[in-house]
Amino acid sequence: MASAFFAYSAAVFGRVLNDAPAKHSDVLNMGANELQDERTRLIAVTEALDLKGDKLSPEETTAYSEAVDRLEAVCNRIAISATGIKERRDALLAQNRLANVSRGLNFDPGQSISVRPAWEDDNDKYGFRDQREFLNSVVNLYRSNGNQFDERLKKSVANAVGSDEFTRADWEAQGIMIPRGFISSVIQLDPEADQLTSLMTRIPMSAPTVDIPARVDKDHRTSVTGGFRVYRAKETAAPDLSKNRMELISLKAHEIFGAAAVTNQLLRDSPVSIAAIIDQGLRQESRSYRIDELINGNGVGRPLGMLNSGNDSLLTVLRKVGQAATDVLTGENIIEMRSRAWGYNDCVWLVNQDLYPLLFTLVIESPNNAGLVKVFSPGTGAGMPDTLLGRPVIYTEYINGIGSGTGANISDWGDNFISCVNPTQMYFGERGGETMDRSIHVRFLEREEVFLFTSQDDARPSWTSVLTPKNGLTKSPFVVLSKTAAT
Repeated sequence: MASAFFAYSAAVFGRVLNDAPAKHSDVLNMGANELQDERTRLIAVTEALDLKGDKLSPEETTAYSEAVDRLEAVCNRIAISATGIKERRDALLAQNRLANVSRGLNFDPGQSISVRPAWEDDNDKYGFRDQREFLNSVVNLYRSNGNQFDERLKKSVANAVGSDEFTRADWEAQGIMIPRGFISSVIQLDPEADQLTSLMTRIPMSAPTVDIPARVDKDHRTSVTGGFRVYRAKETAAPDLSKNRMELISLKAHEIFGAAAVTNQLLRDSPVSIAAIIDQGLRQESRSYRIDELINGNGVGRPLGMLNSGNDSLLTVLRKVGQAATDVLTGENIIEMRSRAWGYNDCVWLVNQDLYPLLFTLVIESPNNAGLVKVFSPGTGAGMPDTLLGRPVIYTEYINGIGSGTGANISDWGDNFISCVNPTQMYFGERGGETMDRSIHVRFLEREEVFLFTSQDDARPSWTSVLTPKNGLTKSPFVVLSKTAAT
């Protein structure tokens, strides 16, 4: 037990008090990021078991003990790594370091009140009941900035470095003189990049509404030009007069906007540029909002998305006759979708990343039973994306993924979970670009400054129906796979 106390205290107090070899050999081969992830995972595991208190089953008790032993090994390894050395140096300087150590750990001091039980005299445990109580004492110490120093910690850790010298572990002496630091950058997860608008046909919008004339030419059974006809006849025969039909596709600039208010005091005192955070955040939010609309928008006061049911040119391919519910996606489905896609050289495949394991296994039988041919090709990671039948795969969270279950059954997936689209057949127009305005007057008496982001745009499919060729099946630049099997 004492070795566990010293191992974990070394990770947070900055001294390696246990030089025993790690109990788990695989920890020795872990990188810095893997070690930190493993530590976070183990803390979460012990936290979940800790919540059960004395209701732990024998199996759970064993699992709890093994998790704490592994936590000890991981902390020992971190403590002697370059990352661990820096982490230990910053332990008292950055509050966000504490979150990685103390996330989810709560300790009720009232639960430890007792009339000097026998374990308090156990020198090997330094008066702690178990490892959990020791860890809680360490957490409480750092949460209180040293104001809740458990006397047992002084015996087991603080006094271990000596009692006759100043040390940073001695909060009651000069430990309080250590300054706190602050990193003037914000840790953040960048949202999904917009990979669609750059592929669309851009329409300059010099007015709030822009009408685009289009020829009605998607029925090729009698005319490929929407009505014009030509003839072969005798030299003096007069041809019938013909004409074509026209239609308008209208783009109407709809506004996206967002706002945020900040106190003047925060703007003045914060070492981080709040204005830059707001500007970046609202622009990123607008970008993500637009990606969702370009795919799923209903066209009412917003773009009409490629895969929305209101898109009259959306073509739905049924799954194969007799295809089992457990055959969520097959190579034959991909071939069928590709055969119905118009302008395949400009197409991309839109999927949720949940689909990746299934994509990787897609194959078709080659002619003459010569073997299997892979439909999916993984990218190289150096500018070469994953491809399906030679065209890029775009993974986006705005395509339906697994809605329930494990994804092993077609009913586990949302509608339109895979699509093949030709973005060049989408019209996308912007009016004026994005703007960020600031005002000190909106909340002048509250001493706040208001930031307002605005942007105007619209998007519409350039097709108003699917293409009916002279011969063969209908085609479209927007093809999705149905969850329903053909009958």
